Amino acid sequence: MKILEINPAKGKLFEIVLENEQKLWLHADLVQSEFLRTGDDLDEERIADLKRQAAEHRAYEYGLYLLEKRGYSYRELYGKLIAAPHAQEDAVLAALEKLMRYGFLNDAVYAEQLARHFVEVKKFGIRRAEYEMRHRGLSQEDIDDALAEYDDAEKISAQLLEILQKKYARYLTDPDDRKATEKVTAALVRRGYTYQEIRYAIEDYYAWLEEQES
Repeated sequence: MKILEINPAKGKLFEIVLENEQKLWLHADLVQSEFLRTGDDLDEERIADLKRQAAEHRAYEYGLYLLEKRGYSYRELYGKLIAAPHAQEDAVLAALEKLMRYGFLNDAVYAEQLARHFVEVKKFGIRRAEYEMRHRGLSQEDIDDALAEYDDAEKISAQLLEILQKKYARYLTDPDDRKATEKVTAALVRRGYTYQEIRYAIEDYYAWLEEQES
């Protein structure tokens, strides 16, 4: 099947017009690397290969675009790429492999970034951080490895005390006020801390408060 026309299209795309009025939309790099010229005769196998390469390039470029905005796990990004118009699974898988090979996509690194964000920035407990990370498509192994350094009783206690001092001091004025304690406990449970961690932290808070007052 002969190429009748090669016309510049939007951006770096070219429109390849074939004899039967079939059209291919190929990136300039692909047109150049495949040495495509008007009058070239393409068989069905060559056309299918060009379509596959075009689909892989689209998936790769879309993956880069998404990763520039924020991090993604492999599973998350696969879902985005396979849902794109005209996506082909083999092309998506090839694009993901390329993104991993070049270091743009790395679940272990992404897990570390999320652990730091959820624990250090958002001040979530281990359970809440684990929940959020799992819902971003990370494996349990990567989650456990990333959260290991934060799963330390002293660090958790210090973080909880800081949260109580900064966010809940107005509620914790009387150790005998059960309603206030229950309200703060419920808020911290939603943040992913255990009842035991919270109980110890509140005890530490009142001890600290007593020192301040004396």
